Amino acid sequence: MPRPLLSVRPIDAAPALRQGGAVKSILTLLLILAAVLPSSAGERVVLYVTLLQSTATELSDGTKWQMDKGDCFPVVSYKESHTKVILQIASATFMVPAEKTRVVSEKELPAAIGNYRANVNTYINGVAARWRAAAEAGKASE
Repeated sequence: MPRPLLSVRPIDAAPALRQGGAVKSILTLLLILAAVLPSSAGERVVLYVTLLQSTATELSDGTKWQMDKGDCFPVVSYKESHTKVILQIASATFMVPAEKTRVVSEKELPAAIGNYRANVNTYINGVAARWRAAAEAGKASE
């Protein structure tokens, strides 16, 4: 009778499977921590653009605004193959054609931020005035 070339001993797979489960659990925990904890490797980069021409826009809150040439706003994102850019003013956003904007250089950034803050102040004052007018109209009808 021929002898087998290799002798095979039975393997108890349960301890190996338990270890594999523990490794998967540790890896899952590490991935969750990496996703949740903030990365301190870099700084937050905000891209500002300036408008090259005046344009009428409708903000995400439904109001219509006339944006002037030279106004600066931070970029939220680009859309439609970078042909349109979504800009932000306070908590509202609006979209303009990308060819009507120019990215602000680093040396122009302080002036751009000052311009943006002035626009935000105007926007907030306008929102406050609308709320005040609506509140007074509500009191007058009572």
